[in-house]
This record gives sequence, C-alpha cells and structure tokens, in this order.
Amino acid sequence: MAWYKRIEIPIAITIICALIQIIPYFIVMGPAVEEFMDNAVNWEMLVAAGALFVGAISLVLVHAPRIVKRQTHWQYSLELLVLMALTIIVGLPIREIGLGMDNAIFTFIVDNILTPLDSSLYAMLAFFITSAAYRAFKARSLEAALLLVAGSILVFRNAPLGTFLIPGAADLGDWLFRIPNMAVQRAVIIGGALGAIVLGVRTLSGYERGYLRGGGV
Repeated sequence: MAWYKRIEIPIAITIICALIQIIPYFIVMGPAVEEFMDNAVNWEMLVAAGALFVGAISLVLVHAPRIVKRQTHWQYSLELLVLMALTIIVGLPIREIGLGMDNAIFTFIVDNILTPLDSSLYAMLAFFITSAAYRAFKARSLEAALLLVAGSILVFRNAPLGTFLIPGAADLGDWLFRIPNMAVQRAVIIGGALGAIVLGVRTLSGYERGYLRGGGV
C-alpha cells in the first residue's frame, strides 16, 4: 500500500487539529505558539468553508442527471440549481462591481424566497409535531398520563384564553419549566457531554474510525 493511503495519516491529522483547539483552553502557551494555533484554527475554518463547495458539487451531481433525463419533478431540480448558482454569483464579496450580501438581488432572494420557504417548512413541521403529540398524549401508562397533564398545563400557560380560564396555569407552568424541565435538561446535557467526551477520547486514540472510509480499517 502506498504511504499516502495509510489510514494512520488522517488519524494523525485529526489528532493534531483537535489538540490545537483543545490545548489553549487548559495551558497558557507562549506568544509564538498561540499565534501558530490561532493561524491553524483559521486554516481549519477555511477548510470547513471549503466543504460548502463539496456540498454544491454534490447537489449538481444529484440534480443534473434528473434534469438531463427529464425524471419526475425535474423542473424543481432545475430551479434549485439556477437559484443556487444565482445566489452564489450575486453573493460574491466583489463590491467593485456591485456584488455582495447587500446586493439587491441577493436581498430579494433571501427575503422573498429563502425566508418564506423557511417559514413554510416550520409551519409544516407544526402539523407533524401536533400529530406526534396526539399519539404521545394517550394516557396508556402513568408516564404518559403525567406527560398529558404537564403538556396540557403548558398549553394553557402559553394560550391567553387558558390563563384566563385557569388563573393558576401560568404559575404552575412556570414551575414545570423551572424545576422538572430544568432537571431533565441538565440530565440530557450531562449525558450528551459525557458521550462527546467518550467520542473525543476514542477519536484521539484512533479507535473511532467512522469518519474514515465509511468506518473501514
């Protein structure tokens, strides 16, 4: 196997890049070392930004064949690619020729296309959330009954009509947010932090290789 294909190389790069970001949080380094680490972090951000071009290329590779073959809903693929190319071009930071994020065309795309689509997506998600809540609020067990009661109280707390009909709903809802909800959130955060630490240790030690060749050795 050629030396540049050895799996140890990307593992070593991952470890070095991770340590460059971790070490300054725990150890005070000299000015030269800190400057080097700052530059390395900037390079990492630049590489991460380059991933956007990889995403754009992936979109082209997925949607271009649909347009060529006139597959189902190929018009939407064409619209996606055209708008993506237009947004990239007019958003380039070349102010000498009138381009940039304050460009009128770029602002029009954001205000009249992206923002309404974003709002529509969240509006659609609201129906799925309502459906999931309906299924979850069936009191088939003690836990489901508690969830039903707590959810109903929070619904009344957030609705003006609910606080008018049940004056104590606001105070009880605030208590649910401050005490039980906060306790659960802390447990989730602690569990997630421990999981992230374990994943980081496995990655730094070379045992976690899911990001390499689909997890191959």
